[in-house]
Amino acid sequence: MNKHFTVALIALSLSVLAGCTSQSYLDEKQVTPELPQTWYTNAQALKENQPWVEAIATDQLLELASIALNRNQDLIQLALDIEVKKQLLTVSDSSFWPELTGGLTSGRNGDNDTQTNTNSLSFDLTYELDIWGKLSDSAKATKLDLLTAEANYQQARDNLVADVVSAYYQVVTSQELVKLYERRTENARVSFDIIESGYFQGLNTALDVYLTQNAFYNEQSNLFGQRNQLNSDIRQLERLLGGYPAAKLLVDAKLPLLPQGIKIGIPSELVKRKPSLQGAWYQLLSQDATVAYTQKQRYPSLRLGGSVGSSGSEFDNLFDGDFSSWSVFAGLTSPIFNAGRLKAQTEQQKLILKQQEQQYLSTLFTAFEQVENTLGLDASLQQQYQATLKSQENALQAETLSFEQYQVGLESYTTVLDAQTRSFVAQTSVINLKNQIIANRIQLHLALGGDLDAGVTQDE
Repeated sequence: MNKHFTVALIALSLSVLAGCTSQSYLDEKQVTPELPQTWYTNAQALKENQPWVEAIATDQLLELASIALNRNQDLIQLALDIEVKKQLLTVSDSSFWPELTGGLTSGRNGDNDTQTNTNSLSFDLTYELDIWGKLSDSAKATKLDLLTAEANYQQARDNLVADVVSAYYQVVTSQELVKLYERRTENARVSFDIIESGYFQGLNTALDVYLTQNAFYNEQSNLFGQRNQLNSDIRQLERLLGGYPAAKLLVDAKLPLLPQGIKIGIPSELVKRKPSLQGAWYQLLSQDATVAYTQKQRYPSLRLGGSVGSSGSEFDNLFDGDFSSWSVFAGLTSPIFNAGRLKAQTEQQKLILKQQEQQYLSTLFTAFEQVENTLGLDASLQQQYQATLKSQENALQAETLSFEQYQVGLESYTTVLDAQTRSFVAQTSVINLKNQIIANRIQLHLALGGDLDAGVTQDE
């Protein structure tokens, strides 16, 4: 009775002491910096607008994004990583339960005169009391690792949708540029025919013929290069969809001009809304729990156990239910000397925690930087587009007028070539700027923590 009382008293005392050991090793002030109430970039021109899906998503784009979310190999790997973390959580939670093991042995021994059979069947039950919260810290770290994996998976889904949208409209951009190059190549061919015909009639010089012929071959070369770029862009989109890069995907769409406007929120909302920031925070908390677990490895451990069994010379008698032999025990173990190994491990985990605090802050401020940059670029691209659109109108008129004046002898052909070049640059810029506005807008949604895959999964 005294022994049982002593064991109970020890367990009670250790449990009381355990209540004083739970603590966090995080530098709370450092990892929760004061954030501004508004974005520093002037976003007055950006008013609340429709979700990204209604602004730029075609039926084909939604279908392709859905395919990517189901087939992209990198995303599937992250989904499997979540399943791995769930199994690790099951392993960790099993530490809170008693462990029951069974043993069955059979043998024969003796000497030259006698031989005997020895058989035994036993069941052993062991249980470790979580007196310091050590097992709880280990389970907490494992649960937070699972939350980290889930947040990273959601961020990867959003990133993938953003990549598919950008790659999709890059293909559309390349298609429109191919059409532009084809028109320019055909126009150069027509110009060459006109100039060559005029040369044979004595109206144009040989220099003009060489210049128009040079312009034609340049445009033809550019056309070949742009067609190759189109195939490359299609292959990139096909790989995002998880398929073979055969450059066979047919994309049917036009480049839309996005209106200004997006719901931007406030900086403090970003921390709670963006999956990558949530994942970084969970990872930080997980490391904090790991430090606590490592620290408690230096404390005593209390294990309770018991066993029942039977033994005999006949194997069949082991299963008659007569478990006459039994034992119970309580064991207290504590590290005494390990050459500073446990202390060094604790200090190591604390240093890793300090590293991850800085990594979290870097991730946090980088996320704010991305928002500020994309906000500023969105307004700038809209202004560039309007200016370039006017430039294109003037360049097209100048191109037509210069050729007409050349035909009546008022301008040299070099003036015509210069006007054609300016027209081409302006038209190319208009196409590229429309694509840049789309790409930046989708990156802005992503930077603001927008749930990009919601618009895809809701329509599935």
